[in-house]
Amino acid sequence: MQIERDLQEEINLFIKLKRKIKLKLKKNAIISSITLAFILGGSLGAKADSVLESISAYLDHSIKIKLYGTDFALKDSEGNKLEPINYNGSTYLPIRSVAEATGMKVKWDEESRTATLEKDSIVLANTTDKSGVKISIDGLWSPTYITDVKKIYSNWYMGVQFETTTIDKYGFKDNISRKIEELKKHSRIIEMKEIYVGDLKGTYIDREESDARIKMVFIESNNSDEYFTVEVFIEKSKYSDENNDAFDRVISTFARYR
Repeated sequence: MQIERDLQEEINLFIKLKRKIKLKLKKNAIISSITLAFILGGSLGAKADSVLESISAYLDHSIKIKLYGTDFALKDSEGNKLEPINYNGSTYLPIRSVAEATGMKVKWDEESRTATLEKDSIVLANTTDKSGVKISIDGLWSPTYITDVKKIYSNWYMGVQFETTTIDKYGFKDNISRKIEELKKHSRIIEMKEIYVGDLKGTYIDREESDARIKMVFIESNNSDEYFTVEVFIEKSKYSDENNDAFDRVISTFARYR
């Protein structure tokens, strides 16, 4: 009888232990909706209800993150600590916390439920002994060509070129005329007109090539020895209403600093 009682006690103890383990696992599991609003560290919003999907995931307290070799703690916009999420073998991190730590801005549009990542403005400056001019660009741009008088920045489908060019003996108008004739050989000119960029006169050209839509302006300098070119090119398949004013945004920042 004693053996039976001891065995029953062990069984009862095992059942209790199993219940404790089950409760602990249940606490660690997130039986809830993981939404972009959580990832962004913002509110869900009324429109989220129709797109939420309930999943089972886990907060992974074992993951450590280093940023440029230094320990980095994930936090929300209120400064509260966040933990990585493990779901089906993949690790998920809060996008706002990570993006802002690497110098990027995150914008959230509740109407379209779209997160946009951007870098702060980058100033491109060209300097000669005759002039100093600059433009500013926004977005995820990386330098692909840099000299004192020519800068090219691009991302995976868009780019900007900013250049100061020395005028030869034929003068500004003749230089630009020859440039335009050369462009016509491999481009379809959509629009060409004279414009002013600040107090400087320029020749604006909107053109299309086999793989790109390009908007540019040749700007006459306040000296007779050089002129400036600002050009924005977009992969043809990616040109849309969302980026057709990219050139206007760039040229609006053009300025002389000496």
